[in-house]
Amino acid sequence: MPMVIDPIAEIECEAIVRSIDVAPNGKWMAWGSDDGVVRILDVSDTPTALEPFNVDDAVTHIQIASGDVIVVGTHTSNLHGHERLGGHRWTHAIGGGCDHLRLSGDGTIVCCIDGGRHLHMLTENGVKRGRFTAGELISMSVARDGTGVAVADDEGCVHVLDSNGNKRWSRAPEAETGETVSAMCFLHDGSLLLCREVLGITPSEVPQIALERWSSTGEILHSEEIDSRSVCLIPDGVGALSGQFDGTVLKLNDDLTSTRIWKSMYTINDLQKHGNDLLVASWFYLHRIGEDGEEVWRCEHTGLVQSIVASEDGKRIALSGDNQNDYTRENRILWIDPDATPYALSNDADIDEDLLGFTDGAELKAPTATPDEDLYADDGEEVASLLTEEEQKQLSAGPSAIDDSELFAMLDDEIEQLAQFQEEEPDLMAGLSDENFISHVPPTADAGSDIVVNASQDGTGTVLLDGSATSPGSQGVEQWIWRDGYSKQIGDTPMVNVRLPIGNHTFTLTVSDPSRESSTDTVTVQVQGEVRVDTYDLLDD
Repeated sequence: MPMVIDPIAEIECEAIVRSIDVAPNGKWMAWGSDDGVVRILDVSDTPTALEPFNVDDAVTHIQIASGDVIVVGTHTSNLHGHERLGGHRWTHAIGGGCDHLRLSGDGTIVCCIDGGRHLHMLTENGVKRGRFTAGELISMSVARDGTGVAVADDEGCVHVLDSNGNKRWSRAPEAETGETVSAMCFLHDGSLLLCREVLGITPSEVPQIALERWSSTGEILHSEEIDSRSVCLIPDGVGALSGQFDGTVLKLNDDLTSTRIWKSMYTINDLQKHGNDLLVASWFYLHRIGEDGEEVWRCEHTGLVQSIVASEDGKRIALSGDNQNDYTRENRILWIDPDATPYALSNDADIDEDLLGFTDGAELKAPTATPDEDLYADDGEEVASLLTEEEQKQLSAGPSAIDDSELFAMLDDEIEQLAQFQEEEPDLMAGLSDENFISHVPPTADAGSDIVVNASQDGTGTVLLDGSATSPGSQGVEQWIWRDGYSKQIGDTPMVNVRLPIGNHTFTLTVSDPSRESSTDTVTVQVQGEVRVDTYDLLDD
C-alpha cells in the first residue's frame, strides 16, 4: 500500500499559476498568474490572504528577494519590484518581457533574461549591476553566494560571468551541428556542472548526451556520457543530484560517476533535498524518497507538478502545477508539511466525513431489499390523503369522456399559432452576420492529434508538431509559442520538427492575437522502442 500525506491547505487559484515562491522564513508566499495579478498568502498560522496587486501584463516569473521584496517578471513588459504589502518599489525596463528569472541564494542579486535574449543583472533594489549579450540566451544558473552567473545560448555556448556581468570564461559546443544545455548548477567549490545534448547527427567521437564539470577558471575537469538528459541539477555535498528526463534520479560524485537512487515512470520535473531524503516532482505527484531509495510518502496534485518551493528551513513546501485538462481545469497550490505522519492508502474507499454524521459512528450496512408486494402495493387511502379535496372528488368520479371534435379544434388552433410564429421568426444567422453584431473572437489553439512513432536505431524519433489547424479568431494569430514539458520554448511557428528519445512527451501550443487574447492546447508524443537494460544501474532488491 502506498503511503500518503494530506496537505495542510489547498489554495484554489483563480487563474493559471505561472510562478510561485516562498519567503525564506516560510511565513508567507506569493504567486503570479495569467490574469496579471500577484496574490500573497500569510501562512504563519492559519492561511490568510493579503491584499493582491496588479501588474501591467500576465505574470511569468516571481522571486522573493531579501527584505520582503517580490520581484515580478511579466509576459511582454518590464521587471518590477514590489513590497510584500503591495507597494511598488521599482521598475526596470526590459525588452519583450521576462523569459527567465533567477536570484542568488541570499536574494541580493537579481538576474533576468528578457524576450530579446539579453541578460540583465540588478540588485534587490532594482539598481543595475550589469548587462550581457551573446547569441540567443535561453537558460541560466546563479551561484548561491552570488559570485557567479552562468548563461547558455540556443547553440550550446556557455558563458560564466562575475556578479557585475563581466565574462570570466566561455565554453564552446563540441558538435558542429550545435548543442543544447538542458540543466546547469554551481557546485560547492565554484565549479560549474552542466548537461549538454548534441543537436542533429552526432559524430562518433562526441557523446550524444554528457555531463561536464568545469573549474571556476574554465578548465574541463570531468566529462561523463549518460543515456538521458538531465532536467534538473542541484548541488549535494561535493557532488550533485540529477533528475533525468527518463525518470531516473542520480547521485553524482565529484568525478561524475553516478549511482541510481530512484526511478519514476515519468520525467522528473523538479528535485530538492530534505535532510537526508529527497523531494521529487514527477507527473502528478510529489514523492519523498528516503536514503535507501524507498518511497516514504507521496502527495497528489490536481495538475502536472511543475515546481516545488520550500522555505529555507525546509519545514513547509508549496506545490504548484497546471491542470491542462480543459474540462476540469482546477488550478491549486498545495501547502505541505513534508514531515507530516504518512498513512497507508487503503484499497477500500474512505468514508466521507459528511456521511459519517449520518451513521453516528455505527458501521455502514448494505440496504435490505423491499418485497415487491410492499413496494408496489396499491394503498388507495394513503394516496388519497396526499390529494386536495377537489382532486379527491375528481378521482372518485372516475375518467370523463372527451369530445373528439373539441380535441381536434384545440389541435388546429395550436398548429395555426405555430405557423404564425415561424413566419414571424427573425433570421438569427443574418443577425449574427451583421458586422455591427460581431464581437471579438480570440484564436483557438489546435496542437493536432496525439502522435505515436517508432524510434530509429539510435533510440530517437523525429516528429512534426503541427498547429496549422488552429482557428485564427476574428483578429488572426500574431504569436505562436511551442513549449515542451518543462515550459521551455522550442518554437515560434505553426509547425516545429523535434527529435525525441524513447518515452512519452507533452508539448503545449499557445497562440495569441494582436489584442493579447490567447488559448492553449496540448499534444502528446509517444516514441516507442526498446530501452536498453544497461541505460541505468539496477538497484539490488
